[in-house]
Amino acid sequence: MSKLSFKNLFKKQWSYVYAGILFAVAQIIYMLGIYFYKVSDGVSSEENTLMSISVTTDLGRMFRGLEVFMNNLFGMYSELYGNYGVDASGQIIPEGGVFTPGMGWPILGMIIGGWIVTRMENETRAWVHYSKKALIVSFIGGMFFSYGTRLAGGCTLTHLMGGIPYMGIRSFGSVIFMAIGGALGFLLMEKLGLANYFKHQETRAYVINNPDKGESATYKEGYNWKKNPVFWISLSFTIIFLFAALYGALSGADSMKHLSGGKLLAFGKSVADKSGFFVFMTLLSGIVAGIALSKSGYGTECSLVSLETAGDMTKADEKYAKMGVPKITRTLMRSYSPIIGVVTTWVIMLGFMLIAWTFFGISPKLGTGLKSGLTAGNFVGGLSLGFGAVTLIGCEIRSYMRIGMGYINTLVGFIGFAIGYLPYTLFSTEHKDFLDATVLFGTHRDGSPGLISDKRELYSLISDDLDIQKIVMFTWFLGMIFFLRYLLKKGSQNIGLKPVQLVHLNTEDIQEVIETEKKDGKIGGVDAPRPVPVSSYPENYNG
Repeated sequence: MSKLSFKNLFKKQWSYVYAGILFAVAQIIYMLGIYFYKVSDGVSSEENTLMSISVTTDLGRMFRGLEVFMNNLFGMYSELYGNYGVDASGQIIPEGGVFTPGMGWPILGMIIGGWIVTRMENETRAWVHYSKKALIVSFIGGMFFSYGTRLAGGCTLTHLMGGIPYMGIRSFGSVIFMAIGGALGFLLMEKLGLANYFKHQETRAYVINNPDKGESATYKEGYNWKKNPVFWISLSFTIIFLFAALYGALSGADSMKHLSGGKLLAFGKSVADKSGFFVFMTLLSGIVAGIALSKSGYGTECSLVSLETAGDMTKADEKYAKMGVPKITRTLMRSYSPIIGVVTTWVIMLGFMLIAWTFFGISPKLGTGLKSGLTAGNFVGGLSLGFGAVTLIGCEIRSYMRIGMGYINTLVGFIGFAIGYLPYTLFSTEHKDFLDATVLFGTHRDGSPGLISDKRELYSLISDDLDIQKIVMFTWFLGMIFFLRYLLKKGSQNIGLKPVQLVHLNTEDIQEVIETEKKDGKIGGVDAPRPVPVSSYPENYNG
């Protein structure tokens, strides 16, 4: 077991509590960056609210930027993600459609953060091997996930890491159906014999040196990622995607700009479009978030799975062992570590938002617009998000850090992301009509209230009085603190350890403690996770 030290913080993986703290810091950096940018841009204090990290619309803009870049390169004018128009001089320029070309600095930052962690730990994850079946499922999962973001008005980050602390009604609806979709994805992976791949993070030290081959699904003796064409093809797609975005953001080329109201506007969210301060703060927030994600395997889909399965995995460990779920994953889920990390972030975010709202009058109120309310799209999209996140073995933000770390299944799944946007971009009118026809909370496009209410936050649904709204959010904040304490206590009981160990130890160290201290298959009065039986070993096991 690793001792707590600066060197180990640098070289080793972290606990989910540590990761949750750092991810909250990333959220606060982003909130401050957007807020002060809007102040400098002249936005009134009544309209300027705290905004959490958002990536899915930026991803769509980056896909449109890639499309425009490739069109310019090959003399084409495809309109998969957006449309073209003609300027006053007769030149064909991107104009309108679902997305115009733009940059997502937090996306780039999370990828960089993942890469930084590989340098800190001196280990990329390019060595990690996935079967052909697993790669196909990851590709399909990427499509389901990205399509779900369009219907649900955001990804799991938007809803679980932003909407829940903001008390957004749409996010509660989305998260419930994300949990259902995640359970369906888990069942599919088990039926396909892919449960061996359920891991929060891979490290060579744990996988290669582990005598239990049920923990080593991603290690294939003799595998050379440098000779795998799938790796290079999928990596090339990501490199071209990022190059196109950076070219548009940094070059100032007219061909990457877009028309709006007859005016030629800069590439979205470039320095010319926003400001150097905006770019710095949003990029920094992404880098910090990427480090938090990469240092633990922190993410959203695992947190919901842990809530759903912790009790059953504790009571029926043998059932999950026979499914092929690795011991370390069962320990992770039983301990509630993933949701502990998320709730840690919630508590810090809520504390920050309450201070900003109470003492500085900066509201956390959600924005306006069709997708800021609760529609049937949140239910259908939530199912798709949950299913896609589990089959991809990573939500959107985890995918960015995993790209930076070199995971082949995520590189393949990212191509699926690009395809998953197309049903929405090619049939956007039909999708928007569906969303508009099914508004439950929030407002329709014409401004009329939804079927139940025009409110978007639980605190505003309870009262229109600002003081009461703040009391409601403060009560929510206290509830999250008690929830975190409960999770730490119950999670540690489920694995036979102490809460302090969940706070400070990474998952591999926790598993090492269990293996070292268990007696007669038990630790702290509970069954230790059983080894995966040989009959459930991974497909690539060499015997």
